[in-house]
Order: sequence, then C-alpha cells, then structure tokens
Amino acid sequence: MATRTTEKIPEYYDEGCLPWPWPEDEVPERIPIEMMQSPAITYLRMLLIEYYGLGLTMFSDTNIPIRFNPGNRRVFIAPDICLAFDVDAMAIGIRESYDLWEVGKPPDFVLEVASRSTYRKDLYEKPEIYAYIGAGEYWMFDPTGGELYGQALTGYRLVNGMYEPIEIAPNEHGVESGYSAALGLRLCSVARSRQSDLIAAQPGLAFFDDYNYPTSLLAQEPDTGLYLVDVRGQSGQAEQRAERAEAELEAERAENAKLRERLRQLERGQ
Repeated sequence: MATRTTEKIPEYYDEGCLPWPWPEDEVPERIPIEMMQSPAITYLRMLLIEYYGLGLTMFSDTNIPIRFNPGNRRVFIAPDICLAFDVDAMAIGIRESYDLWEVGKPPDFVLEVASRSTYRKDLYEKPEIYAYIGAGEYWMFDPTGGELYGQALTGYRLVNGMYEPIEIAPNEHGVESGYSAALGLRLCSVARSRQSDLIAAQPGLAFFDDYNYPTSLLAQEPDTGLYLVDVRGQSGQAEQRAERAEAELEAERAENAKLRERLRQLERGQ
C-alpha cells in the first residue's frame, strides 16, 4: 500500500469533525486503551523510555492528541504510541498535546495496536492523516495474529510524501519482523507457539501477553540479535539469574561433597 498525502485534510477532519463524534464541550484529551491493546502498548512504551533514557529532546507517550490545525484544537489524531526525537519533550509534556505548530516537526514514529472498535480507522482513515502530517513511520500491530489487520505486523515509511511498505520477513529465529529506521530496532510479532523457542535462544526472555492473545510484540537489536525487555522483564530475568546461580551453587556443593567422600574413602584404603 502507498498512501499519498493530500492537499487538504480529509473532509471528516474539517470544521472540527472528528472520526469520534464527541460533543464540543466533551472532547477527551486521551482515547481509552482497551484490554486487547494494553500489553503491547505498555511493553513498547516502557521499553522506549528505558532504551533511550529519559531526556529533554526525546518524547514518547501513549494516546497523546496530535493537533495539526492551529485554528481548531478539536482537530487531532491520537496514536497508541507516539515518539519524536530532537524536540522539547518537557514543553510537550506540560501541554499534554503534540501541537505541530508548537513542536516544529511531526513525530518520527507512530504505532497503532488493533482493537475491535478501532481497527477499521487504523486501516482506512489514519494512514492518510499520518501521511498528511508527515509522521516518518506508521506501524500497526495486531494481537490476534492478523484477524483484524490482515497480518500481525505492518509498517510504512514516509518517502516523498507517500507511505511505502516496510518489508516484513522472518528473522534469524523465524519470527516475522521489520526494521524501524526511526527506532533503530526490529519490531517482531511472535506467535504463542514460538515463544518457547525464543526463550531457549535467549534465556530469561519475558513475554507480557497477559490476556492470552495469539501474538506478542517484541523489539530486537539488529546488531546483537537480542530481544529487549522492559523493567518488568529485567526484574524477571534478574530473579531467574539468581535462581540459576543458586542452583549452580547447590550443584557445586553436591559435587564437592562427593569429592570429599571419595577422598575419605581413598584415605581409608577403600
């Protein structure tokens, strides 16, 4: 799919007419996150903060309104995850909205996670808007494995005003993945049946698909091939490392006890 930018905002965004028909005095600042979306959004949001660190020039948030019409603040789009580099992160946080005319640049990366109430907008309405405002990459992740979006992971990169597909292909572990130049990471969709294979390849790897959906989202470093975990996964890995160390110590103690017993037997001439 290639999505061309338009000369004007699509009609349903004119005159403050949102795809969500909120009354004029009840425009929400954030669109609620649904249960299906929560694990992937929480994972990637925390990971981005921990991977890049909290800084003054990198901004990341969930469901923040991106406003692109200075004459009408009711015109906005709110991605599940928004990330931008080389911006005044503190000023955006204080405003609690990403106002293009204030920030001075569009987001580098936006991601939508499928839900049954929003997936049609993600597929058919939002690409045109994100291309219009100049978002560098637009990604979609489907926890159902493709029931809603048609495939579990989809990515687009803005090239000369058009979205061009990012190649999604198996990585070295056979997991469907695509490279995000904006993040410098691979995004991966992992079927539940493949999770044990990845844990075997990277002991301590943690999955946070709390609601038992068929597909999980992971991010991978291209250079090292390691899958990234957020602070919860790091805690889980630390516990597992401690358990393994304790088990190894116990095995060493048992082996030493056997050696001591063998020495005693030798000393007795047995």
